[in-house]
Amino acid sequence: MTEEECNDRALRCAANAALAQSEPVSLEFLRLAAQWRAMAARVIRLEIGGGPIDRAGSAVALPLA
Repeated sequence: MTEEECNDRALRCAANAALAQSEPVSLEFLRLAAQWRAMAARVIRLEIGGGPIDRAGSAVALPLA
């Protein structure tokens, strides 16, 4: 999923929390919204062709050990 899709789901969960008639249900939607926001903020790194590539496709420099 893309960052935008994760943020969209977070917004829908927050909206559902506001509409929930039960506090436990509302809190669960808020918890899910926080998880979707956290996923949207993460940078996914993949090993491609022997070097790490960030989600935008640019090479990522590794620290020398």
